[in-house]
Amino acid sequence: MNIQAWGKAKERDVYLIGLTKGKLQAAITNYGAALVSLLVPDRNGESVDVVLGFDSLEDYLIQKSFLGVVVGRCANRIKDSRFSINGREYSVEANEGANHLHSASSGFSNAVWDVVEQGEDFVLLKHFSPDGEGGYPGNLECTVEYRLGEDRLDIRYQGVSDQDTILNLTNHSYFNLNGHDSGSIKDHFIMIDADQFTELGEDCCSTGKILPVEGTPLDLRKRQKIGDQLDSDYYQMRYGSGYDINYVLNHRDEPDRPVAELFSDQSGIGMQVMTDLEGMHFYTGNHLEGTSPAKNHALYGKNGGLCFETQHFPNAVNIPHFPSTLISKGEKVLNQTVFSFFTK
Repeated sequence: MNIQAWGKAKERDVYLIGLTKGKLQAAITNYGAALVSLLVPDRNGESVDVVLGFDSLEDYLIQKSFLGVVVGRCANRIKDSRFSINGREYSVEANEGANHLHSASSGFSNAVWDVVEQGEDFVLLKHFSPDGEGGYPGNLECTVEYRLGEDRLDIRYQGVSDQDTILNLTNHSYFNLNGHDSGSIKDHFIMIDADQFTELGEDCCSTGKILPVEGTPLDLRKRQKIGDQLDSDYYQMRYGSGYDINYVLNHRDEPDRPVAELFSDQSGIGMQVMTDLEGMHFYTGNHLEGTSPAKNHALYGKNGGLCFETQHFPNAVNIPHFPSTLISKGEKVLNQTVFSFFTK
């Protein structure tokens, strides 16, 4: 077990926590519950850091790309920054035009989490969000556990509130299987097991329509290079400046079935994604600008990493036919996502 002081934020101590299991190593900080690094072996047995991140707490304090953090109370977008629960309307901070993205300034990505327990291969973090914080109802307590296996990273989320509220947590790590500082992910091979997606409007917020991927550049059911259609003029790709799409996952009640697979022929590293959630937002780092020095002085440019944000559907609180993000008073919500690695 390796835990070291990493500075202070919001008058609280921030730590960098190292985890090890077999040939995997990870570093987590309790600021934003962020995954800072993840080292996995390539086909030659050399360790490769496959997630984008920063060397210092100060960089996490000012970043705008959500590198590695846990996003909550509500991941993704809420249209017009308002919603209703039990007939009462709530307003939250607009931080992307008129819309609310990733819970804005009061989001969990900006919080200092409590370190509850840690061991050689796991850490359990906890965060308390008081009633009314960010405009959301209910005193909400959440935990996130990172646990390494011999070839996998498990992320387990739990939340409970003393009022009816909404909850949609995700991890926003950017992956590059050639190494965090290796440039574009366009040559990575991708497969996503989804027949449908939730349509975006021009403001990148869900319209409520669920559409087939068939015949569009969003059809990733067969293995292909990310770059093959990344610059497509398809209207959904234009709105997001690349892949920035929530997929309706096919797995439904099969949480151990991979919903996505990523592979780099350069490093020989492959990754599978498993989750018990119904949606996954696939984002190809279209707005990374390469202006902020990151780990080892790397500059992360456009498409320098990609995200698999397993979550409930965007704007679900305002779209009745989407699976609900509402949780009832006293209801304990549990979700899990696994990133599993292989080489060939």
